[in-house]
Amino acid sequence: MSTQDKKKAAHNLDPTTFSVVWNKLDFITDQIGQKVLYSTQSFVTALARDLGQTFLDAAGEIVSAASYLPIHTMVAQEAIKGLESTFHGEYEPGDFIVANDPYIVKGGHLPDWNFVRPVFYKGERIGFLQAKTHVSDTGGFMPGGYAPGAYDIIAEGLNIPPIKVIKGGVLQKELWGFLLLNVRNSTQVDMDTMLINGAMAQAEEQLVAMCDKYGVETVKACMGSIIDAGERAMRAEISKIPDGTYYGESATDWDGKTDKPVWVRVDAIVKGDELTFDFSKSDPQCTFVNCPEGVVITDSAISAFFIVDASVPKNGGALRPIHVIAPEGLVVNPIYPATVGASQISVGIQIVEACTLALGSALPDRAMAGWGKHMCPMHLGVDPGKIDPRTGGPRQYFAETFASDSGSGAVKGHDGWLGIGFAAAAGNFLRPNIEQFEQHCPYVVNEVKVLADWEGAGEFRGAPGTSLEFTAHTVAGAPAMLQTGNSDGARFSPPGVVGGGTAPLSQITVHGADGSKRPLRTIDMQPVSPGDRCVTKCAGGGGWGNPLDRAVGKVQDDVIDGYVSVERAREVYGVVLNPETLEVQAEATQNLRAELRAQQA
Repeated sequence: MSTQDKKKAAHNLDPTTFSVVWNKLDFITDQIGQKVLYSTQSFVTALARDLGQTFLDAAGEIVSAASYLPIHTMVAQEAIKGLESTFHGEYEPGDFIVANDPYIVKGGHLPDWNFVRPVFYKGERIGFLQAKTHVSDTGGFMPGGYAPGAYDIIAEGLNIPPIKVIKGGVLQKELWGFLLLNVRNSTQVDMDTMLINGAMAQAEEQLVAMCDKYGVETVKACMGSIIDAGERAMRAEISKIPDGTYYGESATDWDGKTDKPVWVRVDAIVKGDELTFDFSKSDPQCTFVNCPEGVVITDSAISAFFIVDASVPKNGGALRPIHVIAPEGLVVNPIYPATVGASQISVGIQIVEACTLALGSALPDRAMAGWGKHMCPMHLGVDPGKIDPRTGGPRQYFAETFASDSGSGAVKGHDGWLGIGFAAAAGNFLRPNIEQFEQHCPYVVNEVKVLADWEGAGEFRGAPGTSLEFTAHTVAGAPAMLQTGNSDGARFSPPGVVGGGTAPLSQITVHGADGSKRPLRTIDMQPVSPGDRCVTKCAGGGGWGNPLDRAVGKVQDDVIDGYVSVERAREVYGVVLNPETLEVQAEATQNLRAELRAQQA
C-alpha cells in the first residue's frame, strides 16, 4: 500500500472501529504477559513481573507496549532491527525466534532473552509479537547474570544471535537441545520458552480473527494511525519545552573492578518538536556496567515519558521525535566483547536519572527528583536438603526478595511513592511474597520495615527509605553466594530538585554468626555462611521544593506514620511537635520557620 493509500485508509477509518481495534490490540498484547505470569518457572519473571511484551507492525515499529517493564517493551524496535539484520525479511508462519546478544538485539544483560514471533494473515506478514524476560539461567561463569569479574561477554553467558528455535512450526530439536545443554535449570528454561511461544501463538490467532472481522487493510490502517497518534502527542509535548540545551549527570558506585565512579553525562537538546539526548561526555566503557545502545535509547525515552503528559501513547510513533547520540566506546555504547551484566541497573538507572534531571531543569514544574536505587542482594546456590522434582537432583536456586527497594522521587504536587522500586522499571516491578521467597531459598526474612529520616526532604518529599533483614539457613559446605551486581547507591544519593533535599546513602551489612560485622559492597559477590544475617538499608527518593514550604499537617502525618522523626521535623522541615502527643506547636513552628528561612537567604 502506498503512502497516499495509507493516508486515505486512515482518513476513512470509523472512529468506533479504530477505538475497538486499538483497545483489542492492547488487550491481546497484555494477555501474553498474563498467561506467562501464571505459568512461568522463572522466579524473577513470576514473582517480580520482570517481563515485557510488545506488538509491532510489519516495519518493526511498536503499535502496543503492554504495561509491564518499559526496559523490556520499548526496546523491541531495536530488537527487530537486529532480527532484520540476520533474516532480511525471510520469515514464515510458525517461526519462533530466540535472541539475547546485546550487540545484535541491543538489549540488556544476557539473562534477558528476546522471544519474537512473526505474525501472518493469509500468507502476509502483518507484524511481530515480542516478549522479553529474565530467564532462569543463561550459562556463564556464575548463575544469574549479575556477577562482576567476567573476562569478557563470552564468559558472562550464552551470546545467542537471532535463531529460529521453531521454524515453520517445527521445533529444531538439535539446535534447541544444544542451547539447553549450556544453561543451568534447563528444564525451567525449556518450559518457559515453550510457554511464551504458546501464548504468542494464541495471540496470533486472536489477531487473525480480528483481521477476519474487520478486514486486514482496516486493521493495518488502525495500526498506522495508532503509531501516528503517538508521534503527534509526543511532538506536541516536546514543543512545550523551551528550546535549548539542558545538562544532567548521574553516577554508579563503580564497575566491580576499578574502584572509581562511572559517570553518565547528557545534554538534552530541544529544538522545536524534536528532542536529542547527547551522551558524548559520558565515561569510556569499563566492565560489567556497560549499557548496550538499545537500552540507552529505551531509558532516554522513559525519561521523556516521565516528563510529558501521561496520556502520550507508549508506541513507536512517540519515539520518532526522540534521538540519541551515543558514540561507540563509551559506557553508554560499548564495543564488543565488553561485559554488560549490570547494564539495566547500574548505568540504565543513571541514564534515566541524568535525562530526567536535564529535562527537569527546563521544566521545573514537571521536574522529578531521583528515585531510590536498586538495593537488593541476590541469593544463589544449591540447597542439598531439597530435591527438585523437575530434575531429580538437589535444588539450585537463584532469587531475590526485591523487598528492600524503596521508591520514587517527588514531583510537584505529589510525594514519592513507597515501595515501587527503581526509576527504569517505572513502577512496574512487584515485590514478591516473602513466604514464596523463603520456600525457594534457604533463607528466613526477619524484618521488612520503613526507615525514618531516609527520605529526601522537600515541599513534596521523596519516598521513605526501606530496610530488609534476612538470615541464611544454608548448609555448611553447600555453595551459597550473595551477589550485589544488581545493587547501587552506596556512593551517590538520589538527588532532590527545585530546592528539594537528597536522600542518604544506601548500605548493606553482613552480621556473621561468629559475631563479626562487615559491609557488603555494591557490585560485588561474597560467600554467605549458615547463620549469617544481612541487613540492607535503601535510601528513599529525593525531594521537590523547599522543605520549609511543606504543609505542616503533612509533616505531622509523616511523623505519626513513622516516616520522619520529631527531631527531623523540627530541624529540616521547621515544624515543632510535642514529642509526647505529636501535636503541632503552631507559634513555635511559625517562629522556627522564619528563622530557618532567614538562614537560607
